[in-house]
Amino acid sequence: MVLKRELSDWPGAVESVWPMLEEDSLCELRDREPPDSQALRLSSVLAGGELAGSAFVRNATVLLRAAADEGEGLRVTASGTLSLASVARMRAETAWPDMWATEHFRKGTRYRERDIWELRLLRTMVQDAGLVETGARALEPTGLGRRMLEPGSLGPLQASLFQALFWRTDLSLSVGWLVRRVPGRWPQHDIGPILWALSGVAGEWHGADTLVVSCTDPETPAPHDFRAWPAPLFASRVLVPLCWFGVMEWREIQDMHDVRRWRKTALFDRMLSFEVRLADGPRGGH
Repeated sequence: MVLKRELSDWPGAVESVWPMLEEDSLCELRDREPPDSQALRLSSVLAGGELAGSAFVRNATVLLRAAADEGEGLRVTASGTLSLASVARMRAETAWPDMWATEHFRKGTRYRERDIWELRLLRTMVQDAGLVETGARALEPTGLGRRMLEPGSLGPLQASLFQALFWRTDLSLSVGWLVRRVPGRWPQHDIGPILWALSGVAGEWHGADTLVVSCTDPETPAPHDFRAWPAPLFASRVLVPLCWFGVMEWREIQDMHDVRRWRKTALFDRMLSFEVRLADGPRGGH
């Protein structure tokens, strides 16, 4: 793989790998989304076993089945958000990695959808993917959503959700990992080149403070309040969602004040492929 060979000289003093990309390839990654992009492709040909670690696929399937329930279904409010009863049902039937402590704290309390940010994110993403729509009284699956419940549809569901989350859903309105409602779409608006950078850099364990420097545009800084501390924003809007898709993983380094380290999984390279031209000439793809 050309990209890894080129990155073998990646400097010990962390800096962005973006300058390694030829300008046209960088523009293609920034301006086009799959399936229109030739530089970045999402594979939907994935086996169910490969997606066992995708919390988004697992929980979206739960939501779609509940919405398709001819009996109770998923009731919504006048504003289109899930009702109290629907929120309680989804809290009981879904599970989110690294959220057990939060859910334990919530136990015994009734919440509206806006107070359960991961559920709001799930509903918004599934809706942005065109899998559900808001009816008069309930969340209803579309024809596409019903097809996603058929056998062999987990790969297409993963790809559909991935595209919706990173290219259509405004994570600044939904994500709650420490930094919810920080205005702007940084670094989500550059997700194409960020994913390319992660494909080469994240084969080994790195902290978010390293990855945010190596995988983002040095000329486009984080929002003003986070310019001195962009790693939490990068983790919340890129790394954690990727973990919930099963294409990244994390671990705690106990002797370093529980600092979290991140790396890509085998699913990353199975699902994401790139065809780009490097600045010094050769085309790199995988």
